[in-house]
Amino acid sequence: MENKKKMLVVDDNVPFVELALALFSGEYEVATASDGPEGLEKAKALIPDIILLDVNMPKMTGVEFAKRLSACRETAGIPVIAITASDYNSLTQSLFHKEHNVKVFMTKLSPSETIKEKVAAVVERRIL
Repeated sequence: MENKKKMLVVDDNVPFVELALALFSGEYEVATASDGPEGLEKAKALIPDIILLDVNMPKMTGVEFAKRLSACRETAGIPVIAITASDYNSLTQSLFHKEHNVKVFMTKLSPSETIKEKVAAVVERRIL
């Protein structure tokens, strides 16, 4: 059996986490975290192939999470897709694009197929 790639979903929005599990559990080992500190712990433990990251979360913003992820030697190379329902604007996008590991900034209102396509594109370009 082929080893599945690993995905970490860091999001406090339960319906979105359930959607991500439904979309990706077939092809990825999906782990979840409901806030930034928990997400950083899981990222260090799992070293996922990709992280889906919410912008607004309790305890730590998505931007702060991305900064801390990229500052840690073990997790700096993990690609991130920042995804939001409420802060899809150019200011938030510019904050995320300052972090080298954030590859895509998109809205949760995107069709499921678009989200899947973006994830596949990021994972396939990753140099292991």
